Amino acid sequence: MRRRTAGIVIALAAVALAGPAAAQAATLAVSGSKSCYRAGDSLTLSGSGYTPNGPVDVTLDGHDLGPLTADASGNISSPLQVGNLRGVRTRTLVASDATNPALTGTASFLGSALVVGVKPHNGTAGRKLRIAASGFTTGKRLYAHIRRRHYRRNVFIGKLKGPCHTLKVRKPVLGAGTPKGVYKVQFDTRKRYSKKTKVWFRFSVTVT
Repeated sequence: MRRRTAGIVIALAAVALAGPAAAQAATLAVSGSKSCYRAGDSLTLSGSGYTPNGPVDVTLDGHDLGPLTADASGNISSPLQVGNLRGVRTRTLVASDATNPALTGTASFLGSALVVGVKPHNGTAGRKLRIAASGFTTGKRLYAHIRRRHYRRNVFIGKLKGPCHTLKVRKPVLGAGTPKGVYKVQFDTRKRYSKKTKVWFRFSVTVT
């Protein structure tokens, strides 16, 4: 599976947590070109108010991402690549000054896994399937492309909604007359199947 991205700066969140005095406040923000991010997407992390030339510990949802070093003015800046995600939810970044832990900044961004869930996975052709998808931020419509030897079928699944382009629908994917066998199904936002499609989710379905 592949996933990708880039662009214009939009501040997603910046929350300053005050230290003992206003002069000791630290701030943190993330910026990027999207309202929802998938694995492999890039953000920029920036902050200020930290100990000059000192280490700053960064975590994402409580998981350590490693330290950054503040510059002579107490500022930090670093590219951030989004790793594997589960579900659709807001992710929280925290940057804490290692010298003075009271200097802590928090920022957040909305993230989503690129995934399609289909139930039941196997069975008779023509039946309606429960389909749930998220993370297809490359388009507004979801399609399924079915392939097996010389069999070819492109099916419109539905319109994607919200910043993370999610969808829940009940719909048949394989026609009632589809022969028995194992079929490859690729979900993406292109009307026609293409090997050049960069963002997709694929699995196999067995028609019994």
